[in-house]
Amino acid sequence: MENLIIEKLKKEDLKEAIAIYDTNHNLKTNYEKLFNQYDSIYNNPDYHNIVVKLDKKIVGMATVVINRDIVEELHPFLTVWNLGVHKDYRRMKIGTKMLDYIYEFAKNLECDFISLIAENDNITGQKFYESLGYYREVGYVKLINKEK
Repeated sequence: MENLIIEKLKKEDLKEAIAIYDTNHNLKTNYEKLFNQYDSIYNNPDYHNIVVKLDKKIVGMATVVINRDIVEELHPFLTVWNLGVHKDYRRMKIGTKMLDYIYEFAKNLECDFISLIAENDNITGQKFYESLGYYREVGYVKLINKEK
């Protein structure tokens, strides 16, 4: 896939990119709120919302956040969530290429690890992440303003 591009999410790509997440999770993003907050998110150096484009069509997205540690050697680590691939483009190694890109990004920042968030019922996603060397460590989530 020579025509595959991974880049930082641009404002003009928001609707197409977020539609992937919304469709995959049967959700509806508040676009008005998103457009109002976009500049502060985009200009935050610790936020890296990325998209994958194939022939100029957005086929994947992820949110990558640099976390600044304050213990040990003060190495940063990454948290990844909202990772998704358009349903018509799965099984084409797009998710693998996206996570490879994130891994190289983390290495360049001298991160100690990547923390990846996956829902308990996302068995397919969990198996995919494990196939790439991610493993279940310890993690807990307390939902606020969301039903379980």
